[in-house]
Amino acid sequence: MGRGVPAHVHAEAVLKALLEARPSGLDITQMMAATERTRAQCYTGITHLRKIAAARSLPPVTWDKVWGYRMLEDTPEVWIGYKRAFFDLVRHRVTNFIEGILLAHEKQEPEDLYIRTVITQMRAVESTFALLAGLE
Repeated sequence: MGRGVPAHVHAEAVLKALLEARPSGLDITQMMAATERTRAQCYTGITHLRKIAAARSLPPVTWDKVWGYRMLEDTPEVWIGYKRAFFDLVRHRVTNFIEGILLAHEKQEPEDLYIRTVITQMRAVESTFALLAGLE
């Protein structure tokens, strides 16, 4: 495929490959072979497919280390596990941002109302993601 191919074209190829592979998944190398697309085009297709999946009544596109990318119907445990992993990842990134950037700013300017407010709000975000990652 040449440059400038719209995302929905890549998404259709990715969708076809994932549906053919069910219930197994595809890692990115297998997806590239199945769709005859580059890695970047596959990622573009996955991203677009995730955006339109609900509107087209498709199951969500999930990923894990064992199975790769999958689209499974009637497997809420897979969907929930994927969401928990995502929330934990985001919580980790927020924690690193707080500890690596915000606290250093606060140490330099301890009386700054702005940074104290930002830290308070970001701690709330961190707590929310921790809660979402651990929900049963």
